[in-house]
Amino acid sequence: MYRKYYSYNDMPVVRQSSAPATTAQKKPAPENKRQESTGLLSGLETDDIILLVVFLILIMDNCDDKLLLLALGYIFFSGRTGN
Repeated sequence: MYRKYYSYNDMPVVRQSSAPATTAQKKPAPENKRQESTGLLSGLETDDIILLVVFLILIMDNCDDKLLLLALGYIFFSGRTGN
């Protein structure tokens, strides 16, 4: 009977063969450096902009659901990291 789940310890050990020193080694990928912009929306990502648009649409539509607006605000500010 076949086992459904395998443990990491049950996996076969694959040993690397001693390859000659002339093998091509991968170069590290260049870092994507974004240009530092100082605009009002420069630090926002796509999901942040979507949340702001939904929030603004609800406010312009005279949304009476204050809990929904608070939840959207909480999601917006809790998703922000200091990177």
